[in-house]
Amino acid sequence: MRTEWVSARKGQANVSQMHYARKGVVTEEMAYVATIENLPESLVMEEVARGRMIIPANVNHTNLEPMAIGIASSCKVNANIGASPNASDAAEEVNKLKLAVKYGADTVMDLSTGGVNLDEVRTQIIGASPVPIGTVPRRVEQKAPDPFAAPTKGGSVRFWSSS
Repeated sequence: MRTEWVSARKGQANVSQMHYARKGVVTEEMAYVATIENLPESLVMEEVARGRMIIPANVNHTNLEPMAIGIASSCKVNANIGASPNASDAAEEVNKLKLAVKYGADTVMDLSTGGVNLDEVRTQIIGASPVPIGTVPRRVEQKAPDPFAAPTKGGSVRFWSSS
């Protein structure tokens, strides 16, 4: 949906909605949000400029439908999904996303913690999503030092894994 809008801004140092709003520019995303929220474009721009409204529209997520979160906009629904070390795969997470959107989620948080290739799952979720996607920082499993290991040359210790 936003490919043409985003490509017109390519190469600019700052492409955030707030940046344009503070310059007095109504972006295509702001105009779209004004239409779906039934608000004047100028109000959307002013609220974004003040930081009282956000339009989560990452330039790398061009297939998302712009929406606004803020005091002047309508109430939004967020849905949480995520793979765990015990269950799920990319197809299941994309299915969860589709169900969340079908039943009214305006945004979706991917809270995946492992058990799958997190980068692959998130790439598929973002590619399939018409709504903004949030994620938590990826936690890389760090192995604990072996408490029974003798220090090696240089003073370091060996690491072990319970897996």
